[in-house]
Amino acid sequence: MRLSAVVNMLLVVAVVTTVIGIGLFTNLLAVPGGVASGTPTPPPNTGPLPTFAPAPSPIESATPSVEPTVHPSPGGTYLVQPGDNLTLVANKYGISVSDLIAANPQLVPPNYVIRIGDELIIPNPAVKCDGYEAYTVQSGDFLVSIGNTYGVSPTDIADFNGLPWPGRHDYSDIRPGDTLCIPAPGWTPLPTATATP
Repeated sequence: MRLSAVVNMLLVVAVVTTVIGIGLFTNLLAVPGGVASGTPTPPPNTGPLPTFAPAPSPIESATPSVEPTVHPSPGGTYLVQPGDNLTLVANKYGISVSDLIAANPQLVPPNYVIRIGDELIIPNPAVKCDGYEAYTVQSGDFLVSIGNTYGVSPTDIADFNGLPWPGRHDYSDIRPGDTLCIPAPGWTPLPTATATP
């Protein structure tokens, strides 16, 4: 009798395993994490393909000419404010410190001290240009970039301004605060040097 009980148990396990196997094989039982057998698959899309209208591209416009960021001072006077120094005032008006000092003989070397409320004469560097346009050199400027801005050959700018100036290395030795006169077509050299080195 003992043997028949073991055989009966094995027979029950075999039947249960077979039923589960058939159920899984025919998708009658759901398996956790699997796809349920009742989920319908969508039919293939056999309709016309959607059409998309192209977005209009931006209209290209001509690039405007670059204007210099600092125009020379028209001249005048300036009352010294708290925190001012000669460099700040010169930069504000687009002139060189040496031109500012030259226009204000009351400033005593070597320190050229200014005080709140002092009145400084602001020179007009364009006066040196004899009616031609003046440009104040900014940090990072080169004759080529200035020439491109104004549509003038850098060689013409150098020749027109009598570069190199005394104490400068060569014609390309321009420094922030220098005033360059921009030649026009048919220019003739200026009568004197245009900048204080």
